[in-house]
Amino acid sequence: MKKRTINFMLLTITSLLCAVSSLSAQSRISSEYLKGAVPMEEGEIVFRKSFNAPGMSRDSLMSLTREWINGRENQEENRSCRVLIFDEEKGSIVAGCSEKLVFRSSMFLLDQSDINYNIHAICTPESVNMTIIRIRYKYDNERYTAEEIIADEVSLRKNQTEISRSSQKWRIKTIDFVKDLFNDYHIFLSDKK
Repeated sequence: MKKRTINFMLLTITSLLCAVSSLSAQSRISSEYLKGAVPMEEGEIVFRKSFNAPGMSRDSLMSLTREWINGRENQEENRSCRVLIFDEEKGSIVAGCSEKLVFRSSMFLLDQSDINYNIHAICTPESVNMTIIRIRYKYDNERYTAEEIIADEVSLRKNQTEISRSSQKWRIKTIDFVKDLFNDYHIFLSDKK
């Protein structure tokens, strides 16, 4: 009987410690996803990043950017990405992309959404300005825009220090997705220099 009581107490204490550490980790994690993490321009969500490429011409950057976009195509990962506009005169490339945004994956559960977006890259000598725009989701046969789900006005609570529960997974995963996308391009460019 004593052994059972001790085991039960140890299990209870361990569970409480895990819950507390999980809550504190959540508050640490979510601070980078709060006000201003989802940039708005003229009512639309627009993620921007500039990439420096010293010594590279506009034409070579356009060619490399097109190569990177085409390389994102991956049937096994249900990812498609294709160049829609390639304007050499303006140094502009627009691509339409679609892939899966996985919120949670386990042996018994797969919570995911289709995410569609456009990449717009402006290439100049020694730099590329890239934007991720027109983000749209398809989830359980419902369609949403990023502005409806992850914009500050709809996803943050009044005090701006917490993400509303209904938007949390969308906002966090989208911000992480865009960061990973930009990082992938940065690595690709760095390898080609």
